[in-house]
Amino acid sequence: MNTPFHILLVAALALPFSLNAAPSDKKAKEPKAKPPNIVLMLADDLGYGDTGCYGATKLKTPNIDTLATQGVKFTDAHSSAAVCQPTRYGILAGRYYWRAKRTEPALYFQEGEILLPQVLKDNGYNTAAFGKWHLGWGSGQPLDGAFWNGEITPGPLSTGFDYYFGVPQSHSQPPFVFVENTRIYKGDPKDPLLMTKDQPKHWKYTGNSGGSAGAKAAHEACDMDRLDLTLANKASEFIAKQTKEKPFFVYIPFYAPHVPLLPAKEFRGSSQAGEYGDFIQQLDKAVGIVLQSLKDHGFDDNTIVIFTSDNGGCYIQETLDAGHRSNASWLGLKADAWEGGHREPFIARWPGRIPAGTVCDKLLSFTDLFPTIAAASGVLLPRNAAPDGLNQLPMLEHPAGTPTIRNEMIYSGRGRALRSGDWVYQPDKGSQGLFGTFYFKQLGYKNSEFDEDGKQLESAQPVQLYNLKDDPQQTTNLAEKFPEITKQMAARFDETMRQAKSR
Repeated sequence: MNTPFHILLVAALALPFSLNAAPSDKKAKEPKAKPPNIVLMLADDLGYGDTGCYGATKLKTPNIDTLATQGVKFTDAHSSAAVCQPTRYGILAGRYYWRAKRTEPALYFQEGEILLPQVLKDNGYNTAAFGKWHLGWGSGQPLDGAFWNGEITPGPLSTGFDYYFGVPQSHSQPPFVFVENTRIYKGDPKDPLLMTKDQPKHWKYTGNSGGSAGAKAAHEACDMDRLDLTLANKASEFIAKQTKEKPFFVYIPFYAPHVPLLPAKEFRGSSQAGEYGDFIQQLDKAVGIVLQSLKDHGFDDNTIVIFTSDNGGCYIQETLDAGHRSNASWLGLKADAWEGGHREPFIARWPGRIPAGTVCDKLLSFTDLFPTIAAASGVLLPRNAAPDGLNQLPMLEHPAGTPTIRNEMIYSGRGRALRSGDWVYQPDKGSQGLFGTFYFKQLGYKNSEFDEDGKQLESAQPVQLYNLKDDPQQTTNLAEKFPEITKQMAARFDETMRQAKSR
């Protein structure tokens, strides 16, 4: 085994938890005369292998691929969780999600919590969000018809966004209408929205979260087959109204390719990867609409554009049969502690500041986005902001020459893991997520804890340890072979969780 990584691990374990929030990492760059605009686009369940620039061949993503040629592409970027809500929380708060103190289905964020959109707004930015919020609404009351037909608050506008437009939950959950700011878009008090237990027409799978009825004009205005295209056009309208005198922050959490797969008519059959591929190609079109808007209105040169996904992809049988692997060669999928659950495509473009056509293989966590964006904007972070984030701006601007900024992070959602250098420790057996036995056979996976049919062995160890440099596909659990490293990482994991919960 590679000794330097063992030494790195021991050194990291000897340092306090504040390693990942050192004051030097919070220092912003000197403000530019014109702070950059920021456009952050977040796909939903898009896997590492779901775009052309990350190896996909059965579908085409020319706009996302072009973005990669114009900026930096990360190969070791990770969501802080393998499921969507915790990741979204981590991006906007710069915090691991278990810090959130909330009651379902209330707004995720606590009163007084320091959030990215609010910090940017306080420093002169116009802020807007378009798309899947999915970070809770209200103050804990039932999200019934009475809630949706009234003033819909607290919500995105309570977190620092000046404007919001989107379907409030996932497009697999009611209500299936757009919300604009704090009201149903095209809502009519004479025709209120009703929450039902009926399966919605666009849901094509087993089980459902119920439906919504009434509110005829509002439902008609929300074309479920064109959600991402609608969001892109709305975001473009917002961009068109901006001026060079005041910077803007646009956050666009898209809906594709999360199920239900709903490509518009003109995209159906357009890929060689079934409806899943078609839906991604529609997503790529939406990305292109936003990028074109920046160009058309003269914002190209001074806008940071970031494109990524909230967690790993899911496997659709039709798409697997076509030969497309959503998560490339990484073990696992959405919700898993294994790499496929949280290793994401991540692209950043900033003309003149981020070198075009570059690749970075150093570790990045999505909790780093808050301090990184703040540094790029010349904003000094308030005390206690983004405690789990590190400023990765030097890595974006000099991906080849900058020493590694982050050496460790926690992944948590359904599955949990600790990354330290090249080592990954999992305190539980298996994927801890959605991984099914049939994936082993169909995708040719191998793991020392499972037989060739994908059944977990009775001899499976209670914890897992992998070295990603030597074994990137996580085929061999090294927990018994390296007991001291396992013990050290277990202690580090427990310590980090305890300290994080107390901060």
